Amino acid sequence: MKKTMKKAVMAVVAATLALSPVSVFAEEPKEVTIGIAWPSLGTQAWSAMADYLRWYVEDYNAENEVQVKLIETTAGDDAAAQETQIRDLLNQDVDVVVSGAIDTTAIWSSITETHDAGKKFISFCRRLTPGGPEADSTVGPDTYDTAYVSVDAAIKKMIADGIPAEEIKIVRVQGDLKDQNAVRYGEGCEAAVKDNGATIVADIECNWSVETLMNKLAPTLQANTDANMIFTPNEDLMLGVQSVLEGKELWKKSDEEGHIYLAAAGGCEIGLNMIQEGYLDATGYENLPQVSTNTVDVAVKLALGEEADDFFVKSEPITQENIQPLLDENHFWVYDYAERTK
Repeated sequence: MKKTMKKAVMAVVAATLALSPVSVFAEEPKEVTIGIAWPSLGTQAWSAMADYLRWYVEDYNAENEVQVKLIETTAGDDAAAQETQIRDLLNQDVDVVVSGAIDTTAIWSSITETHDAGKKFISFCRRLTPGGPEADSTVGPDTYDTAYVSVDAAIKKMIADGIPAEEIKIVRVQGDLKDQNAVRYGEGCEAAVKDNGATIVADIECNWSVETLMNKLAPTLQANTDANMIFTPNEDLMLGVQSVLEGKELWKKSDEEGHIYLAAAGGCEIGLNMIQEGYLDATGYENLPQVSTNTVDVAVKLALGEEADDFFVKSEPITQENIQPLLDENHFWVYDYAERTK
């Protein structure tokens, strides 16, 4: 009787196993495909963010059951090309589209197309123009904060150097105002100026072009002879400022008479070098590798059906006074990146 019962139980178990293989054998690792529509990779910042993202995916795949696959495109800063590339990514059945929008309004159509396909959309490093379809998550530096901490540090240095706040006159350089990042940089600058009792005497929209900035800055300074500080929303543009000031014999170090105070944003190699050389008074340091790694984490969550909030990386001011200890502790991603890519 016992043998009969044992055989019956074993038969039931065998039948259950045959019908339920998933309960016995481990599931195949889940693969998440992320389609990335880069705007361009022509600057140190964008190239670094792309590489740090790829390196993080390699580490992620080695440590997790979920495996991440990347499909990448680059649009050469052409919004129409980016729209086509996002459509191509959707045709390749990516789970999540990650896009650094070239035009933060034109990208609305791609977001709609992504959602219509049942996929998720992450806006990478770019806040979208309000009023249209929303990204499932936005990941990037807090550009308002970046500008604020930089301009705030530079103004406070001017006040410490004996310049009354009401005599601080600032030329605010702005990027492309179709880009919400550029708008937020400008707003952060304006808030720091207001909070410190200083004044913006002129605005220059340069569409992120050094040449355009140079063409506009010279006449702006001529029309505003009391301007004693210039803010640029990235450090590449500071090269244009340097060229114009050199032409006017005003490119001077901070301890030299006639120095025009300078504040920037980014924390890339150009800016860090200018600070160490004594020309740039402050920059807002953006931790771009953190932006890249968080983008992957958010994309995986969204692909697996989980909720994911926006993630904005706060900035810190880098000045001539605090840079050396940070260099000593290898704080800056630009030097790590140079070492890893040499």
